[in-house]
Amino acid sequence: MRVVIFEDDGIEGFGPLTLLRHVGLLRWGTKSLLDAIVEKIPDARDVVLWGRPELSAVTKEETGKAYNEKVYGSALLVNARARPTEGLLLQASLADPFAAVSDGELVAARLDTVPLKPGPIGRSVARTLARRTKKLTAEPDPLFRGYWDLIEGNGLAIASQATRNEESLDLPRSVEVRGPSANVMVDAGAEIEGQVTLDARLGPIVIKKGASVECFSRIMGPCYIGAKTMVFSGLIGGGTSIFETCKVGGQIENSVILPYTNKAHLGYVGDSYVGSWVNIGAGCNFSNMKNTYGNVRVSAAGKRVDTGMLKLGPAVGDMAKLSIGSLVYAGKFVGAGSHVSGLVEGDVSSFTFSSSSKDGPVALLLDSVIETQRRMMERRGLVLSRSEEALIRKAHGNTEKERRKAGAREGPIR
Repeated sequence: MRVVIFEDDGIEGFGPLTLLRHVGLLRWGTKSLLDAIVEKIPDARDVVLWGRPELSAVTKEETGKAYNEKVYGSALLVNARARPTEGLLLQASLADPFAAVSDGELVAARLDTVPLKPGPIGRSVARTLARRTKKLTAEPDPLFRGYWDLIEGNGLAIASQATRNEESLDLPRSVEVRGPSANVMVDAGAEIEGQVTLDARLGPIVIKKGASVECFSRIMGPCYIGAKTMVFSGLIGGGTSIFETCKVGGQIENSVILPYTNKAHLGYVGDSYVGSWVNIGAGCNFSNMKNTYGNVRVSAAGKRVDTGMLKLGPAVGDMAKLSIGSLVYAGKFVGAGSHVSGLVEGDVSSFTFSSSSKDGPVALLLDSVIETQRRMMERRGLVLSRSEEALIRKAHGNTEKERRKAGAREGPIR
């Protein structure tokens, strides 16, 4: 079956997390949204991604899949924000043409022919498809609205996706396992030092090959620790996914941290979503609750959105750098490629320096951003590719209006 996983125009709720990646490559539980969706589709043998054109080269490099390729003949179209539920499985199993729509947004469609231009699919196309074929009413709340929905369901996703490797690690005798031992899924090739507590009473703990956990750490399930990630005497709470090649310490709970991010020191990250290649300095703390105990609201597409969540930390974009002792308020966006120092009371625009000084935000020089990213990657033995550099340059241009609106000045950082 030919399957098209498409972006739409409802990605504002993910803030800077989707500036440099297709929505389908956001992680949830133990895997990407793309993989979670495809696993729900019977006979999905040929998967094509549609989305913003500037993401083409980087996405093809990462996934090996066709991007914005014209589709001929019949195909199943699925929104990259679709929740991978049994309802989606039922729709994917339908043989006749249909269009499933929720609040004017296309969730999924099966078409005998695909008369659409590759790229994001907006509401106007959804209305057209609903008129031309059988319209289905999608199940309630079928799409992830923003990063808060990913955070809210992350623990359940870990629990449902967790699998045991055929070869498991024999844990040291001094490692305390609380709860069912079957819930502890540690690959052979991981390293768990003594005096570690694995508390699996509330869900599985998955630790992948090449990961290491230092002594005096406590990890609570449901939790996922990716390959080659290092946990430095940390307190890792339930609902947390830390993906491959990260360095983490301090306290982290109910959060998602994408690959190649460092949070190696004391500090608190809770109910937050952190992108790739982020550095969180010593003593940084993220707020996740308002003093009034009211729902956390975020600013998306120029509107204040009630997330419905009592506890929600910030969303931190790729390549952001947070200086030691930085404090970030609940529900704030920290832009991609930004540098943060001090107290963050509002959203931080991408590619700016933000501090609590009276000078206000400063627009970062593009060449400086690229050189910083190149240096960080070299420390991991990697090289910034031409397509990655081109995407950063494109994203910098695309966010210029955002920086001007925020009042970011040009010039040196004082």
